[in-house]
Amino acid sequence: MKLPPVFLAVAFTALLGLVAASAAAKDEDSDHDSKAAGSIQVQGRHKRAELVTLARISFDDALKAAEARVPGSVIKAELEAEHHTLMYSFEIAAADKTVTEVEIDAGNGQVLDVDRD
Repeated sequence: MKLPPVFLAVAFTALLGLVAASAAAKDEDSDHDSKAAGSIQVQGRHKRAELVTLARISFDDALKAAEARVPGSVIKAELEAEHHTLMYSFEIAAADKTVTEVEIDAGNGQVLDVDRD
C-alpha cells in the first residue's frame, strides 16, 4: 500500500511538532532545576511576618547586593519562599527600560538568580 505524499508530509510535520514540544518541556524543567538552592529551606505555607523572622540578612543588605549586581531603579521588592528557598526578590528597571529580576539568598546575601525580561 502506497501512502499519498500529502499524508506523509502531514505525518512528518506532526512528528516534528511532538519532538519540538518534548524538547521545549525538557528545557523548561532543566531551567527550573538549575536554580541554586538557597541557604534557608522553607517547607509548607508561612505568613509573610513569619518569613521575616527566618531571614538572616536585612532587607537593606539584600537590596545592596541586588543593586551591585544590576544597576537601576528598584520597582518591586519582596521577601518570599520560592521553590522552598527563602529569598529577597527585586525587580530593577534599567536606563534602557529593561526589567531584571534579581533573587538574593535571605540567609547569606548571595545572588541566587538573575532573570532579564
